[in-house]
Amino acid sequence: MKLPSKILKSRDPYAELASLDDPKNPMLRLEIIDAVLGCVEQALQGASWHHRQTAASYARQLEGILREGGVAFAVSEDGSGLERRMDETLHATYDKAVEAGASRVETAADHLRAAFSEAYGIRPDPSAAYSRAIKAVEAVANPLYLPNEAEPTLGKVRAHLDQGRHKYEMVIADRAGAPADIDAVVAMVSLLWHGQRDRHEGGPTSAPVTQEAAETAVHTAAILVHWISSGSIRRK
Repeated sequence: MKLPSKILKSRDPYAELASLDDPKNPMLRLEIIDAVLGCVEQALQGASWHHRQTAASYARQLEGILREGGVAFAVSEDGSGLERRMDETLHATYDKAVEAGASRVETAADHLRAAFSEAYGIRPDPSAAYSRAIKAVEAVANPLYLPNEAEPTLGKVRAHLDQGRHKYEMVIADRAGAPADIDAVVAMVSLLWHGQRDRHEGGPTSAPVTQEAAETAVHTAAILVHWISSGSIRRK
């Protein structure tokens, strides 16, 4: 946790932490909170219901303090760390996608949670977030659209949907009242697939994944996971 020695050796570490100020690392206090939450979550593996409820209660109290203080980070839903606070509507979309993904393929929900954590965690990793976002969509799309493909990828899913537009439709209606086509789905899958510019190195369009791109990818993946898992895209 890289705590200063004066805290580790102090007779009153709580007081030392309360006055802690490191101009070289203004995130240190939040890093300590994030690390402690992660340690508690690991320690609670296999613990009794009572202990888990006690930890959850403290996590809720901590979140209240952070929210009241206007801190840009919030306690994650599972209490395992801190994540950047976001608009509640966007968070609800993510939660719905995780729920839908978990009901269909457990790994989709796992990848989506990991993507969210990598994008909005206290130390974001845009490249990892983008990669996990793609894996989340692949987890629900590959078995459905490419059941016999030996090496399925989101790129192959994109090609399958693009070439088979006449085979699928949306549950939502178009302006004429008929089931809408899947153009929006193909566009979103294409956007997600082509936007990962760090997939291969050395190409003329290769580039690092930006934080903004990673966040967009995570939410695009959340919508796709929800649509595919809930049957919003169906065969004619």
